[in-house]
Amino acid sequence: GTMAIHGLSDIKKDDDRTSAGGMAEALSSAPVDGEKLSAEGPFGLYHEKQIGSLCAVHCMNNLVQGPFFHEVMLAEVAHALDAQERLALQGSSLEEGASGNVREDGFFSVQVIQEALKIQGLVCTPIGAESARGALSDPGREKGFILNRSEHWFALRQLGGFWFDLNSTQPTPKLLSDTYLSLFLEQNIQDGYSVFVVQGNYPPTDIESNPRNLQAAADACRAQNAAGGGQQAGGGADKSAPGFSAFKGQGHSLQEAPKQPELDPSLLAAAADDPELAAAIAASLSSIQASQPKPAEIDAEEMRRRRLARFG
Repeated sequence: GTMAIHGLSDIKKDDDRTSAGGMAEALSSAPVDGEKLSAEGPFGLYHEKQIGSLCAVHCMNNLVQGPFFHEVMLAEVAHALDAQERLALQGSSLEEGASGNVREDGFFSVQVIQEALKIQGLVCTPIGAESARGALSDPGREKGFILNRSEHWFALRQLGGFWFDLNSTQPTPKLLSDTYLSLFLEQNIQDGYSVFVVQGNYPPTDIESNPRNLQAAADACRAQNAAGGGQQAGGGADKSAPGFSAFKGQGHSLQEAPKQPELDPSLLAAAADDPELAAAIAASLSSIQASQPKPAEIDAEEMRRRRLARFG
């Protein structure tokens, strides 16, 4: 079933608590204007830039490498979900005329993103789900991820063996090495991001059919990374206030998760340009996670109690 949705007043309160992170911080640290900048990245790499609060649209299009989604389509999905929720809960969950899945400024809930991706034959699964367990332990085998924190969505996409960070608040995509990809995901989870793996039949892309352009795009992004001082998790989001957003959709289960080991930011930055160091850190993290006890299973009644405590 669908996740319970808080009202827009709850979201505003959460916005006030977490305004220093996520979208606000990403935009202030790397302002871009998607209305003036082309969606064409280096050598044909598709990369939409930020317009207003449409990061979900940008995230999805950057993920599938083309303008497959738009805000009207997502709004239609959102209103269909609202109708289903009202029917299931006899209208008690939402104020009359209010939407739990889309705001007036164009920000969409995780349920909308999941349902819209299904239209393209793609399944968006929280990284903490049992069915996605292998995605975090060996992320290089996947095709794409989407990440969310404090109202900002962005995509990671693998194209022809190269991984790109296609954050819409960046003027240029960032290249992630296979080894650094695992560290990047771990760091973002530690910083409060929800991570979702996106699996299924991705539409074909022009750049994947042109190895020369793909290599040139990777080289251009690598050069830009070096000029910009390396890679940072989450596009510069504040690490001190992860918070909860009703529009966020948590990437982990309600069961108690093992605490992620702290990663030194300077060490992580150095690993971005040092594959051997990145591999050593990744191996260390894997051994730590392997030694941690598996969370105890909880029964359905306890799960219901935790869900009510969290969502109301």
